[in-house]
Amino acid sequence: MEMQELKTLLSELVQIRSDGQNEAAVCDRIEACFTGLPVEVRRYPHGPGRDSMVITLPGRDRSRALCLVGHLDTVPVPDAPLWQRDPFGGAFDGAYLHGRGAVDMKGGAAAMVAAALAFLREGVLPPLDLRLCFTADEETSGMGVCLLRDEGAFAGAVAAVICEPTGLRPGSCEKGCLWLEVEALGLSSHGSRPELGVNAIDGVTAFAAGLHAALDSGETHPLLGRTTVSLTTLSGGVKTNVIPDAASATLDIRTLPGLKSGDVLARADQVVRALEAQQPGLKLSLRVQNDRPSVAADPDSPFALAVGEALAACGLPGGEKGLYFYTDASQFIPQTGLPFVILGPGDDALCHKRDERVSLEEVAAAADCYRALIASL
Repeated sequence: MEMQELKTLLSELVQIRSDGQNEAAVCDRIEACFTGLPVEVRRYPHGPGRDSMVITLPGRDRSRALCLVGHLDTVPVPDAPLWQRDPFGGAFDGAYLHGRGAVDMKGGAAAMVAAALAFLREGVLPPLDLRLCFTADEETSGMGVCLLRDEGAFAGAVAAVICEPTGLRPGSCEKGCLWLEVEALGLSSHGSRPELGVNAIDGVTAFAAGLHAALDSGETHPLLGRTTVSLTTLSGGVKTNVIPDAASATLDIRTLPGLKSGDVLARADQVVRALEAQQPGLKLSLRVQNDRPSVAADPDSPFALAVGEALAACGLPGGEKGLYFYTDASQFIPQTGLPFVILGPGDDALCHKRDERVSLEEVAAAADCYRALIASL
């Protein structure tokens, strides 16, 4: 794609508001790029306005495929008046394309399209099938990638590239994510007589502290740091002078490779039992809101070496990277065992932040890198 065409595509993708809705319109815009070209398009509807999509560019060897994976949804914009530019304006300042989703991850989606069009417009068949897998709902439940997985979109694939923002450094691993809700029931009493009640808020905060201690093994991963437990919401109480008899909280737990959610939940149950034994009358219950396992690739695999060679061929420095956040990889890599890399344009520090932006040059460089990697397989 010419730079102007790439800018127009990315700007128009950002202008389509897809914060938990309307991914079908993003699919429409992407599909239009391939009108009249020899590709296979399959849409996966999830409900009104919500589609995922796979566009397949046939290769010379149709028994193999490389999957490029990118999500079409974004997080909401609760602070639009505070942005320097319209978050859905798709403005370009000569270097950066601005707006919600520019980094996370419509920049990566545009690079996927540009890489495929490069083969098609030059009339060159890639050595294997190229599947562009565009998913809905990555920011919430991952229903898009789960449906693609269950419908066989990754069958016959030799590897996958998850085109999330990494500053074009190869991401070889990502933390797991477990969102845990804890509810506490206690006993109310007058605020002046706390000994006559059972404070439910104390119960949930004690649980959070206990779980943090139970998971703090001291282990540090060279790319991902430590397992973390963060108390992110807390609700309870009716009045200042009433000991609360009910409370709830949520915890965001980010795990290192090797620590499974079942292990976390087993330790959480141990903390619950210990607290209930220490405080008669306290009842704690747990509910999992989100469960994404950590994933890690073999940095010495043939595919990882091919990624490094493609980066070098494009003049990019490489340098292995770990991701603290989860991606669609968590919903299909454990089931398929595919070699993978997380590699895309943009600074992940700008994800979900005000004044999100991505370098157009970096989006173009991502497309060149994807094309070089595809050609090498």
